[in-house]
Amino acid sequence: MTEMIQAFLDGAGVRAWIALALLLVGSLLSLGAGVGIVRFPDPLVRLHAMAKPQVLGLAFALAAIVVAVGTWTAFWVVLPIMVFQLFLVPVSTHMIARAGLRADDHRHEDLLVDDTES
Repeated sequence: MTEMIQAFLDGAGVRAWIALALLLVGSLLSLGAGVGIVRFPDPLVRLHAMAKPQVLGLAFALAAIVVAVGTWTAFWVVLPIMVFQLFLVPVSTHMIARAGLRADDHRHEDLLVDDTES
């Protein structure tokens, strides 16, 4: 495995280092999202950790793939993945927030305004 990585780094040059940097940034953002999901106290607060860095981390990882492969085919393959993520992440975060509110699984004292109260 290390021989394959070394051959890639030797053959690709600067493009490989850019791809590795993009992949590292994407991995760190995704790790931060995972830690936030585990550490934050309730579903309404977890939404920020779930949506924002996860989508940006995926965007960096997909950009790393495109840079590493270096063809238009790679771009057209990863483009639908990013588009689906941009459409589906807001839907999933909304559903989690709705389920958290319905199950009363949030801290009322942390809400500035609760529009769900009648």
